[in-house]
Amino acid sequence: MRFAVTMARKGGLDLSQQAQRWARQLGVAYLPRREQGSLQQILEEQQLEALLVATSKGPQLVSSEGTFFYHPSMAVLRLQRLKEGQGDNFVQALGLQPGMRVLDCTLGLASDAAIASYVVGAAGQVVGVEASTPLHFTVSQGLQHYVAEDEDLTAALRRIRTVNATAAAYLAQCAADSFDVVYFDPMFRYPVNSSSCMEPLRPVAYDCALAPATVEEALRVAPRVVIKERGYQIFKEYGCQGVLGGRYSKVKYGVRRR
Repeated sequence: MRFAVTMARKGGLDLSQQAQRWARQLGVAYLPRREQGSLQQILEEQQLEALLVATSKGPQLVSSEGTFFYHPSMAVLRLQRLKEGQGDNFVQALGLQPGMRVLDCTLGLASDAAIASYVVGAAGQVVGVEASTPLHFTVSQGLQHYVAEDEDLTAALRRIRTVNATAAAYLAQCAADSFDVVYFDPMFRYPVNSSSCMEPLRPVAYDCALAPATVEEALRVAPRVVIKERGYQIFKEYGCQGVLGGRYSKVKYGVRRR
C-alpha cells in the first residue's frame, strides 16, 4: 500500500507535529503541506494510492476516488431499530447474545463490529481485524475518539479492540475455540454500485478474495463462521450450511458450523 501522511492546509504547528508522529508510527513518509496544490495533485505527483490527512477533526483518508472520515454510518440507525425491538439480519446470522466473543475478520468501517459490541455488551468481547493499514488507522482513531449522540453507541465503539493484520495471519495465531463466532465481510466480487460511501475506500481496501482455507482456519477458532456476500453460488464454494437475510435485501449471510 503506497500512502503517506500530510496535514490540512490551515493546520498549525500542533497538527503538523501530530501528522509527523503518525508518519513515524506507521513507518511512512510525512509530506509537508504546500501553500498551493490539491491533495489529488500530491497523490498523482508522488504516485500514491492514498494520503492520511491530519485535520482538527481527526484523520481523513484521501484516495483518487474521494475522501473518507470515520463515522458509525448505518450503525446509528441499526442500533436505534434494535432498541425499538426490530430485528437485524447480522445479529440473527451470528446468533449474538450478551457475553459472546466475536471476531470480525474484515473490520472495514466497523459498522457491524459496533452492532456486535452493543449486543454482546461489556461482558462480551469484539475484536476487529483490518488488513489495510491506513484504513485500520483511520477507523481505530474514530473508534477511540468519536462521540455519538447515543451513549450506548459510544460505549460500544470504545469496547472494540482492533488489529492491523490479514485475517489469515491473525487466525493462525489464535488458540482453538478462542471465539464464539468469526465473521467475514469481504469486498464483494461484484460491487454494489449504489454504495457510494465505499468508493473512496476501494483504492485502499484489502481486496484479496476470501480463501476457503481461511474459512477452515476460522472453524478451528470458533464453532460458527458467518460470511456476508450476495451470491448463493459463492456460499456453496465456502461450504455454508444455511443462508440468512431479508427477502428484499441485496446481501445475505452464509452460515458455516463446525
